[in-house]
Amino acid sequence: MAKHSGRLKGSKIVYGTDSGIYNLAEALENTQETIPFGQAEYTSPGTYSWTAPAGVTSVCAVCVGGGGAGSAYFGCGGAGGGLGWKNNIPVVPGQTYTVVVGAGGSGLAYSGNNTAHSGTISSANGGTSSFAGLSASGGQHGFGLSATGPTRPAGGSPSGHDGGGVGGTCEGNYSNGSYQSSGGGGAGGYSGNGGKGAGSLTSNGTLVNATAGSGGGGGGGGSRRVTTSNSYGGAGGGGVGIYGEGSSGAAGSTDTTTGTSTQVSTSVGGGAGSSGETGRRSTLLTGVGGQGGAFGGGGGSGHSSSSASIGGNGGGGAVRIIWGTGRAFPSTLTGDL
Repeated sequence: MAKHSGRLKGSKIVYGTDSGIYNLAEALENTQETIPFGQAEYTSPGTYSWTAPAGVTSVCAVCVGGGGAGSAYFGCGGAGGGLGWKNNIPVVPGQTYTVVVGAGGSGLAYSGNNTAHSGTISSANGGTSSFAGLSASGGQHGFGLSATGPTRPAGGSPSGHDGGGVGGTCEGNYSNGSYQSSGGGGAGGYSGNGGKGAGSLTSNGTLVNATAGSGGGGGGGGSRRVTTSNSYGGAGGGGVGIYGEGSSGAAGSTDTTTGTSTQVSTSVGGGAGSSGETGRRSTLLTGVGGQGGAFGGGGGSGHSSSSASIGGNGGGGAVRIIWGTGRAFPSTLTGDL
């Protein structure tokens, strides 16, 4: 049997044998198992089961909550969903784990919802997305014009996470002096928060422009001129992508000149964060708000006294699980590999 004896050589321990000298660290590295890259994506609302593949004992995950819906008839835009990510989540090969993807909130109709406070109607709030102790809650829906307050909707937030960000809120309801719409909040980022949707801090107040997202988050939805009839609604907030941290979403623009029955530029929608989806413009003259971008953007406000008026839907949430040697959120080998 070969005899082994060790001695220090610089900062390494080198072992001598009958067959020569080798570096123990290099030998261990050469025998270390390499885990192949893999991933699982869940981008439609619902509950799913994920089974850990053979040989996989640790994964990384990102969760995005659904965006909150906008309110109708000059109400407030919805808030963006939160984003949370976590690395080195222990899993057991062959064991099944539950994945939940939160839905975007359903836009609030004009009838009966004018006095609703932010977050009080569950179907209009964004849903929570979760996996293995990691979660990101959805954004709240906007408040109604006649609600006491006003109270801005709260953005979704992460839990059980290593990093992430909070969804952006909306600055408030319409600006009465110039009849400007409210935008939805942007989805939270990987290392920062979603941008704020445009709006008025108080009823009859001055319009506050949308803000950009940070840390890869979505930008807040912008504002356009509106009226009580034959008018487009407010713009949705920007969503966030699930392939790791990228550029932050730009703030949606404010358009104070285009006529209320004329379509505005797509720049009014909140910018996409980390290659997500840009918030959408309103496409209907019946006072329907623009939808929040995927994933997690808040819906824009609706603007009409017609019963057809409705706030924009929030963007749906998502969950992504990745595994493989060296992969880690927010941005190390997190792409579609």
